[in-house]
Amino acid sequence: MTEHFIEYYSDVKKQKKTTVKGAVRSLALSALAALSSDKALLKPRVHFLYIHHTFRDEEAQLEALLKRLSQHHTFISYSEAVQKILSGQVDRPYITFSSDDGFKNNLKAAEILSRYNASACFFVNPGMIGETDYNKIRKHCNDTLKFPTVEFLNWNEVSKLQEMGHEIGGHTMMHMNIAEHTADAINADLHNTYQSLLKHCGPTPHFAFPYGRFFHFSRVGRKAVFDNGFTTCATAERGAHITNGTTIAAADLCIRRDHIVLGWDMSHIMYFITNSAAKATTANNYFPSSLI
Repeated sequence: MTEHFIEYYSDVKKQKKTTVKGAVRSLALSALAALSSDKALLKPRVHFLYIHHTFRDEEAQLEALLKRLSQHHTFISYSEAVQKILSGQVDRPYITFSSDDGFKNNLKAAEILSRYNASACFFVNPGMIGETDYNKIRKHCNDTLKFPTVEFLNWNEVSKLQEMGHEIGGHTMMHMNIAEHTADAINADLHNTYQSLLKHCGPTPHFAFPYGRFFHFSRVGRKAVFDNGFTTCATAERGAHITNGTTIAAADLCIRRDHIVLGWDMSHIMYFITNSAAKATTANNYFPSSLI
């Protein structure tokens, strides 16, 4: 089999089927974006944004997004963002970034972020870091990530991210859907994830569970996160964080992250950010009852 790694988001889109539903959704987003106001961006909050990839044809969009967001926001590290929520000290609009799955093109994202004095937490699957077997990579991308074949970081590159001032977090060993596994399997996986990251990166307090929706998680999984060394837990549920000055225990904090794809139209990206800012409530800071 000829090795071929995707390098452009345009190639990703070519492999996706264009549907009537997708076209209607795009038109609806454009209409909503036209009606939205930047006023919500001034709301004091902590806003977590996350991506999966920065392909070559997405690099300029990341720069453009950072320029736009810098007009109203202060960029802070992931750890600083967490501490502001935990302490109840959210006095202005803050944004922090993260990225899941450990694609090699995260290196370019890290370089661009650093140029704008922004940092990110890169959530990686240790089982895929340094993997060079094309067939294994292809199977993981196709079967687990439902994504075209892309290259992954190696441990030297992960260290480079840290040297640039970025953080590393856990994302299970091989992108486990936690909701589908037993307590023993979850604890074993999270133990191995934390220990592998500890060995290669030092203490890594942050965790984001794969797939990211509440129905991909469980009470057992939430307990296992904290029992195995991690001190924060992030979702992929949309929303921003505000506080009323009340402190929060780290184990109670449910980090919401707004997913963005840099290949999207900028107006669509800004709509999601603005909408989450406008709808932010203190209830966003906590896990739903189904996970408590």
